[in-house]
Amino acid sequence: MTAGNDPSYGEDVEMGRALRALPRYPASARLRSALVETLAPAPPRRRWAFSWLTPAASALATALIMLLWLAPSLPPTTPPDPLRPFTRGVIDDHARTILWGQTRPEQLETILPQVMDESRVSLTSLFTRDDRIQLMDAKPTYLEGRLGIELAYKDIDGHFVSYVVLPAPSLVLPERGRVQIDRWRPLVRKENGFTMILWKQQGLLCVMISDLVSDEDFGKLKDYFIKVRSATDPYAKS
Repeated sequence: MTAGNDPSYGEDVEMGRALRALPRYPASARLRSALVETLAPAPPRRRWAFSWLTPAASALATALIMLLWLAPSLPPTTPPDPLRPFTRGVIDDHARTILWGQTRPEQLETILPQVMDESRVSLTSLFTRDDRIQLMDAKPTYLEGRLGIELAYKDIDGHFVSYVVLPAPSLVLPERGRVQIDRWRPLVRKENGFTMILWKQQGLLCVMISDLVSDEDFGKLKDYFIKVRSATDPYAKS
């Protein structure tokens, strides 16, 4: 439709003729470039690398980055203690001996063969008593899937001292915590108000435990250890 035929101009034919007679000039290159840039669709904005992730996945990715950043400053992981189950069981057994344990020293000669048979631990020699400490009872015990024997001593001051023997051929006692006592270097631990002396003897784990925890009392416990360790010879029955 020409300007002369456009209804917006009405019947003014002369006006249409005058408009067609006006000179025309091509647009400059700068104007064409501006028009193309204005009319062209804008390119999509660049998104972050994690924009495709769900919110939960983004949070997990952030947590992993933080963990990697903090890892060098975290404290080293403490390895599990292989002795912990044994020491916990020995403490529980000793506590029961203190609370409800029997004292039947006059019957030991009779009951010891039966106890050794039931516990599968034989004692070829045994410390029984002196003027400071006396053997009061013997019984089988069962700790961490191992059947063993428990001997209950009592000193003249009324302290109970338990001596527990369990088969544990593959168990290795650590060097850290060992103390020189006479010619031996047993492991010494203090837990929950008790002192334990641990050593290996002929493939057996031997533990002596008492509430003798002060420096003076520990000297007494070391003396009891020397007496029992020197005079008692346990071995596991096949």
